[in-house]
Amino acid sequence: MTSRFERIIAYNQYKTYAVLCVYVMIFLFIGLLADIIRLNAPTLEGGLYSLLTLKQFPFITFFSSLLACVIIIFSLSQSSRIMLSGNQYKRINPSVVLSRKESRLYGILQDLLKRANCPFEPALYIMEAPYMNAFASGWNPQNSMIAVTSALLDNLNEDELKAVVAHELSHIRHGDVRLTMCVGILSNIMLLGVNIFAFFFTQSNSQGARLARSILLALQFILPLLTLVLSLFISRNREYMADSGAAYLMRDSKPMILALQKITQSYAQNDFKESNPTRANAYLFDMGEILSTHPSTQNRIKSLLGMHF
Repeated sequence: MTSRFERIIAYNQYKTYAVLCVYVMIFLFIGLLADIIRLNAPTLEGGLYSLLTLKQFPFITFFSSLLACVIIIFSLSQSSRIMLSGNQYKRINPSVVLSRKESRLYGILQDLLKRANCPFEPALYIMEAPYMNAFASGWNPQNSMIAVTSALLDNLNEDELKAVVAHELSHIRHGDVRLTMCVGILSNIMLLGVNIFAFFFTQSNSQGARLARSILLALQFILPLLTLVLSLFISRNREYMADSGAAYLMRDSKPMILALQKITQSYAQNDFKESNPTRANAYLFDMGEILSTHPSTQNRIKSLLGMHF
């Protein structure tokens, strides 16, 4: 019998993958519109029918999809290097003598892996930074990683630090690290494709080609807003999921609440500069407001307070 927590996670994952399906369908639609312009189809409906039934092979749709897959795979395979760039960092290697801080962090991860019955062990990094934060990355659990900043390690107590590591471990267990990166890459490729395809094959002047081009021109204005809304939804959703995952592993929501309060207060009192903007969406905490990819601390705490074990 599944627990209430497991049902919530399953439902949130369903909503998250539904958003990804929307992205994929929009991406394919853009490719099909470009193919209609290329074919100079007499009508939009006739062009779509020919392409979807493969009477005409959708070359642009096929090769843009192939290119998107290559870019996604390459970006994810290099994600750890990309995410850690800009700061000094050290991977914790248990086969050598560890410092007190390293041993403390490694012990916390090992305890959480046992609690979660994880068949994998993420690489663990300490990143030198004056702000308290953490993030997870990786193509799959087997090549995943968790990084915490030195300031976080210095300023949180044992339970609070364990809650933060549990939060990042939950991101990996839920599979949303890969999903979020895929969505981010797809968004950029879609916007680039719309901007390019709208001005390709300008000699195609059939009714279908003109209508397809008009739709692409309209998407130049609609897509940025749509991708922003969907990205905010999927990113905020994943933070609630990871907060819930941390509380579930700890069997207590209080450590996660206290960690969020300490981190929020630290950011409010200091003007921290980020050396690698790529990490912004992946961090445990983001100081942004309305357009932030993270829910407000107040809403996250409210959600955590409603959890019972």
